[in-house]
Amino acid sequence: MIARSLLALVSILALAMAGQAQENTPAAREVVVELFTSQGCPNCPKANAFLADLSTQKEVIALSFAVDYWDYLGWRDTFAMPAFTARQYAYGKVLGTPRVYTPQIIIDGRKIYKGVREKKVRKAVEQQLQNADAVDPDAPRVQAHLNADGKLVLDISGSANGKAAIWMAAYTPGEQSIEVQGGENKGKKMVQVNMVTGLTKLADWTGGHTRMVLPMPEEGGCAILLQASGQGPILAATKVES
Repeated sequence: MIARSLLALVSILALAMAGQAQENTPAAREVVVELFTSQGCPNCPKANAFLADLSTQKEVIALSFAVDYWDYLGWRDTFAMPAFTARQYAYGKVLGTPRVYTPQIIIDGRKIYKGVREKKVRKAVEQQLQNADAVDPDAPRVQAHLNADGKLVLDISGSANGKAAIWMAAYTPGEQSIEVQGGENKGKKMVQVNMVTGLTKLADWTGGHTRMVLPMPEEGGCAILLQASGQGPILAATKVES
């Protein structure tokens, strides 16, 4: 009986230690796919559908940024913000393609694709996952969870090679359908996914551990992006949906 009790106790302890080790294991690297889109762009519905499909992939953080330069054609995009247009132009400068388009996809702040290039984008996502620095214990990491009070708890850690910024992109998870009543897509229903509603710089980061406790956005979703200063590569990212 004693031997059996000891065996049972050892089994329980082993399971507890395994669970703790799993809990302390950093999350796998996630790839950020940013789609710059517009309800006034006739080529964007296909890109929106493609992003919706990508968003079902566990390792992908799919974000839709609505730009405002199509508004002059008679329909004011319901999600567009000048800050999102400015973000797209900044990417163009950094990545050597100063002309911007819709749809346009940026992967991890490193690669830019005009239009819907499904095969190329999927391949680039897989390459980013394969090249991830998850095995490097000193690589930048972003982890997030909701505490018992419903607050968002962020932990940023690792070593930095230069200055970076911590960004929060608030978004509405899932698909939304908009009836477009003017412009190039007049009379059409636009289905969009993970629409970003706000982009906020939380802090600068130069390495080491940083913990932040923040209110969770009312939209129900947010992506935390650790991005090299000057709109450089995204070094690490995660998302939380309530």
